[in-house]
Amino acid sequence: MVYWTLGVVASVVGLWAGYTQFYEGNLGQPDYSVIERQDDIEFRRYTPFIVASTQLGKTGDQGLSSGFRVLAGYIFGGNQPGEKIAMTAPVLQQNTEGESLPMTAPVLVSGEGMRMAFVMPEGRSIDDLPRPNSEKVSLTTIDWGEVAALRFTGRGKQTRFQSAEVKLRERLKALDRTPSGPALYAQYNSPSAFPPLRRNEVLIPLASK
Repeated sequence: MVYWTLGVVASVVGLWAGYTQFYEGNLGQPDYSVIERQDDIEFRRYTPFIVASTQLGKTGDQGLSSGFRVLAGYIFGGNQPGEKIAMTAPVLQQNTEGESLPMTAPVLVSGEGMRMAFVMPEGRSIDDLPRPNSEKVSLTTIDWGEVAALRFTGRGKQTRFQSAEVKLRERLKALDRTPSGPALYAQYNSPSAFPPLRRNEVLIPLASK
């Protein structure tokens, strides 16, 4: 009986991990090249991409849930002409206010505070994406340039993102690199993904050297 139970558990874990790796791990995401690695930090250069974003009216998990519902409504047909848009990764979150800078993320880098954004599929333009039914959804082209990224696995809790942000900022200061905007929290997996395989990142756009 014990061996049977262990076998069932192993099968469930294997299926769970397989779903996370082969489905969620293959979702479309913004294209980038790795310029340099410094231990666990990657310095990347992103190709411009488009996001659908929304202002979070509340803080904490409640605000994140409401923002996710608004954006999910848009990609699942809440638009004209009712097109379903492929889910991509990551889901982006900005917690802090920041100055809007040229050639960065004018929607995410906003004086309005917390925002959430979904990345639109590669190859789409603002002109050919469907118009949102909700006035809460905005479409914007993002051109970050160089970005510093620090990755961690497991559940994407706010406290873990905040700790990773502190670590990344300390490392950037030691390397004499200057941020050009607020930190962004990126989650590449759904809440149903196998926790050890979840990909989370803190992303900080950088000023030119």
